[in-house]
Amino acid sequence: MSYVAARDGRKNRSAATRAPAIPDRIDDLHGHSVGVLEVPHHMACGHASRRRFELEDPIQVRHAYEQVLCEAANCGEVEDLINPAMLRRVWRDLHLPARVRAAWETRHPGLQRRTVNRTPAVEAAAGGGFARRRRAVA
Repeated sequence: MSYVAARDGRKNRSAATRAPAIPDRIDDLHGHSVGVLEVPHHMACGHASRRRFELEDPIQVRHAYEQVLCEAANCGEVEDLINPAMLRRVWRDLHLPARVRAAWETRHPGLQRRTVNRTPAVEAAAGGGFARRRRAVA
């Protein structure tokens, strides 16, 4: 089988093996925070309605940002489509592959997930999972 370059210039179109596009600074992002976000065709194939997301709807914002962060061909696309304030707001709720999340959090430590009501002692005792509380015996 002969090699055919992708239209958007990427040699490897598989998001599972391609390194994510991560800008050097979050403040370089200049996407819109209101209106409609339309992602490029290579991020969401099909009818144009599948590529348009209302930025006032939190669910649609999460879906759009997940697609952009996983499928962007280069940092320029990420910078054009993602809004820095909105990214910080929805980061904890995004369903991203572990390697994409880890790459972003390594480059931008301020995005790291903050756990709620968890202490290191509880996590260590539970082996990294949730600890079961036992009822005190009187």
